Amino acid sequence: MSLVNGFIFSTIIDTVEGFLTPLITTVLGLLAGFPVWIQGLILLGLGIFALVGVFVFIKKFFKLFLVLAILGAIGYYLYFETDIISNLLSSLTGAVLTTVSTLL
Repeated sequence: MSLVNGFIFSTIIDTVEGFLTPLITTVLGLLAGFPVWIQGLILLGLGIFALVGVFVFIKKFFKLFLVLAILGAIGYYLYFETDIISNLLSSLTGAVLTTVSTLL
């Protein structure tokens, strides 16, 4: 099992490395033309941009999780506590079965 996982993991690493290596080489070639202090500013800006992106992603994921949790709680309450959804589903399946039996 670990051989298969190791093979899949190494294949993924090789694929990502093959994709990113030319990009990294190109970016480093472009950065080499700037003075060191501009290179530092560019890397600092990219780092801040990446951190802001991560925080925005986490914020949106948290909001999505809260919305899904609220909808799930409402669905749970309607299904198990009030029997509205279970009665609706049973009446729909009963209507479908009655329609099918009359057609046959």
